[in-house]
Order: sequence, then C-alpha cells, then structure tokens
Amino acid sequence: MVYNPDARYAHKRSMLNLSYSQQRRFHYLMLGALLLIATIIFAFPFYWLLISSLKSRDQIFSDTMQFIPDPLIWQNFKNIFRETQIQRAFFNSATIAAGNVLLTLFFCSLAGFAFAKYRNAPGHNVLFAMVMGTMMIPGAVTMIPVFLVLTKLHMINSYWALIIPGAANAFGIFLMRQYIASFVPDDLLAAARIDGCSEFGIYWRIVLPISIPPLAALGIFALIGSWNNLMSAFIFMRTEDMYTLPLWVYIMQGDQTRIDYGIVMAGGLITALPLIIAFLFFQRGFIQGMTSGAMKQ
Repeated sequence: MVYNPDARYAHKRSMLNLSYSQQRRFHYLMLGALLLIATIIFAFPFYWLLISSLKSRDQIFSDTMQFIPDPLIWQNFKNIFRETQIQRAFFNSATIAAGNVLLTLFFCSLAGFAFAKYRNAPGHNVLFAMVMGTMMIPGAVTMIPVFLVLTKLHMINSYWALIIPGAANAFGIFLMRQYIASFVPDDLLAAARIDGCSEFGIYWRIVLPISIPPLAALGIFALIGSWNNLMSAFIFMRTEDMYTLPLWVYIMQGDQTRIDYGIVMAGGLITALPLIIAFLFFQRGFIQGMTSGAMKQ
C-alpha cells in the first residue's frame, strides 16, 4: 500500500471544514433561540393586554391564569364605543400626531440641510453646538417655561399646545444633517444652482427625495413620541373633549373602586394598535434610515 500524505491532509481539512460549519450552525441556532426568547418576553405584555381586553372583570382577577379566554367577551369593545368618548380621543390623538409628524419632518429636514451644506455660514459651529446641547436638558425642566409661553399665546387646551413644542428637536436635526452630509453630493447641488434652482427649490426637489430613509425613521420616532405623550396632554388639555388616547386611558383609572378593567384593557389595545401597524408598514425605511443616518460623513 502506497502512503499518500496529500490524502491525509485533505481528510484533515475536510474534517476542519465540517467542524467549522457545525460551529456556525450551532451559533446560528443559539442566536435564533435567544432572539425567540427575547421576542416572547417583549411581546408577552401586549399579548396579555389583548387577551385581557376579551375577559370579564372576574376572569382578569381570577386566581388561575387564562392564556386563552373562555368565553371571549366582545362586550368590552361594544361598551367602550357606546359608553365613552374614545372616538373623540382617537381623533384628537390622530390630529395631533399628524400635525406633529409633518412639522417635525419639515423643520428637522430643513435645519439638517442647512447645517450639512452651509458650513461656511457665520456662527455655523456655534449654532450647531447649541442645538446639540439641548439634548442634555431633561424635558421636565422645560415644561413650566413651555406652559407659560403657551398660556401667553392662548394655546392651552388646543391642538397646537401638543403640536408645536418639540417639532424641531435636536435628534431629528442631527439625524437629517448626518444623512444629507453623507449622501447628498455637493456637485449635485451646484449643478442645480447653475440651472437656476432656488435654495428652497434645491431642498424641496433634490434633498427631500434623496432623504426618504431618514425621513421615514424620523417620522416613526415623531409618531411614537406624539402618540404616547401623556405628560404634556395632562398639563395642557383641560376639557374632556380635548383628551388624547393616553390621557383618556389614564383618566379611566382614576376611581379604583368603580373602574371597569375590561374597558380599560380594550382602550389600551386600541391605543397601541396604530403604532404597531405604522411600524410594520414603515419598518424597512426605519431600519434603513437609522443605519445610514448613523454613518460618518
């Protein structure tokens, strides 16, 4: 029998390759298991909210945990529309969120374009540092000054009280500035100026169409922040017809002895569903905008 060292080494290499592929497969399985566990942990509160909205009060406070209600109590959703003003609260939240998202996208993208492409403007660095410095200030610190300003402007108990404050925020400006500086070439803007396009026309016709990914990400953030804004709604909204959904759910829990937890759970589910649906529709743009906007220029 003739000894062949090449065959021996080839056999060892194949065994090493097999071992490496098995390790990779094991790592992927472990990663998938961890992601599955994390998904279950994060999704469980929403699932419990869902099934609790289909239970009676006795089922909710039962000693035995029911993961599938039996029977399903659809009466909670009928009662919430029949006995409460949740339709008005939903309209208020939708109007405020739409206005806040539109203003946020406009002001943050416009400011981001200015900070990204007008670096030689007087005071550019000082202004940008001041904008970034506002991220260090807690929102609770500015709540009283904002309330006093809105009172002077007679905007208390109006939609504008929740739309205007925070429409131009430092995070949104920074996100748009980073993306525009990285992905909008200066040569393209120079060519537009040579063709006679105005500065606002450059922003509207060139910069905005290119900046769809960060706009989608910023829109999701603005929608979540505006829709879940309980503190400002609690301070600025004075009459029941101006309540937003989070404020309505909070007010419904006021009297612990008379509270109908089935209706409250149904209201919480109705409050959470629009955000979940919006994220499912725009998640691709959200992820793309966050990853591309984080790149260095």
